[in-house]
Amino acid sequence: MDLLTWFWPKVSDRKNAQFAITEAFFAAAVVAALTAIFTAVEALKDTAEGLGPEGFVSAIVFAGVGFGIYRRSRIAAVSGLVLYLVGRAYAWVKVGPNFGAIPLLVTLALLNGVRGTFAYHKLPPRPEGLPSLAQSFGALERNPAEGEKIAGKGEDGKTAGD
Repeated sequence: MDLLTWFWPKVSDRKNAQFAITEAFFAAAVVAALTAIFTAVEALKDTAEGLGPEGFVSAIVFAGVGFGIYRRSRIAAVSGLVLYLVGRAYAWVKVGPNFGAIPLLVTLALLNGVRGTFAYHKLPPRPEGLPSLAQSFGALERNPAEGEKIAGKGEDGKTAGD
């Protein structure tokens, strides 16, 4: 996979749409985890500066958004992107502009999650009776490839008692 595909993946098929959704899920999970960690560190300090209990609320909201993205919810994907951008704008106003690679990558991942969830829901439904991955591998075990010998059978495909 080239770098452009990672930054702006094609979401025209189920596999690539799911990849973009998974990417957004992990981005939301990382944002939730880091917000919780930084809030806990600030809460343990003696000073009154930094995030208060609203930091934990933000972490819980992002964890919920991540779960929604994992479940392919378009509302959760859009909410996650909007909440993250509003949070970045708030931080920009409070602290000043901070241009970095990490916020850009998280924004791209959440944007691709929005694209992936919308594309996923536009795809046609899976055909009825489509076997699962486990069933497909089970069928391969029962039907050996041509030229392979089945245990207990001779070269002609007959057992010793036939």
